[in-house]
Amino acid sequence: MPQPAAQHPAPYTSVLAATDFSQCSTAAIREAVRIAAWSGARVAAVHVIDTAVVIEVEAALSPLQESISTAMIRDAENSWQSFASGIIGADARAVPLHVSINNRIVGILRAVREHKADLLVLGAAGEHAADVGIGSIARACVRKSMTDVLVVRDSRPPAPGSPFRCIVAAVDFSPTSLRALQRAADYASRDHAVLHVLHVFSAPWHGVHYRSPTPLAQPHHQQQYRDSLHRRLQDFAAPVLNTHPGLHSTLAVFDHSGHRSGLVDYASSVKADLIVLGTRGRTNLRDVLLGSTAEKALRDTLCSVLAIKPEGFTHPLAEGSDAQPQPGRIIT
Repeated sequence: MPQPAAQHPAPYTSVLAATDFSQCSTAAIREAVRIAAWSGARVAAVHVIDTAVVIEVEAALSPLQESISTAMIRDAENSWQSFASGIIGADARAVPLHVSINNRIVGILRAVREHKADLLVLGAAGEHAADVGIGSIARACVRKSMTDVLVVRDSRPPAPGSPFRCIVAAVDFSPTSLRALQRAADYASRDHAVLHVLHVFSAPWHGVHYRSPTPLAQPHHQQQYRDSLHRRLQDFAAPVLNTHPGLHSTLAVFDHSGHRSGLVDYASSVKADLIVLGTRGRTNLRDVLLGSTAEKALRDTLCSVLAIKPEGFTHPLAEGSDAQPQPGRIIT
């Protein structure tokens, strides 16, 4: 079986962080500033004021008053410097802020396009608990963004904006999971983190009746099956790991009844603070994400998730074909 080409991922050139001035977006700004610093990338922030909010406010107030849109943009601009100054552990005051009025998802994706960002950083903004789940804005951006997306937990230990300590790279032997492994190895090498290269499988003998005489269920055949998967994983990962001498890594083949739950359970067992996984999908079929593995990881894991898009992935909303330009400006 041919081995994948070994290469370092291209360094980031432009990192964009979305902010709504919440604690969760504070974590996103910290992480974006940190990653931009070690990759030598430009960094910017975007704040999108929801069009629906502006319409409601304008309808409730006298038309003789100053334009609500202009006033709300100015208020956001005025709030940015004090907000950025309060972000501990990152020099965010120099980060330019782009403020616009739009549908929030469309506005963020438009900013990604305008800034030519190759990484979008978002706070998780869980809807069920502080450290679980993912907000609807972050979920939609992960589905539709044509660039890679890092969803950051504001509760991750030791603290957002500090180096990652344990990274899990999910591998299914696809080209996109190779890109995910390359990026995960790069993060782990820079942060001196432990890298777990993980392949989750559901063993075929689980579907065989326990009284069946098939040799597949014999213990030594089960071990042969696992050993074969481990060798395949080793061959797949070796060209990437060899480009990072000194990287502390481990290979794991994990037998679990479900690929999605297996990834989440394994990450929990090793106390991972970052999962890196590839996504795949087409713009129809509800913008499918790696079956629904990425959705499961984002919904159920307690750590940050870096979603790597397939090469050539497109989405009409991210391309701008369905988006109407809205007023906005950039401040520094």
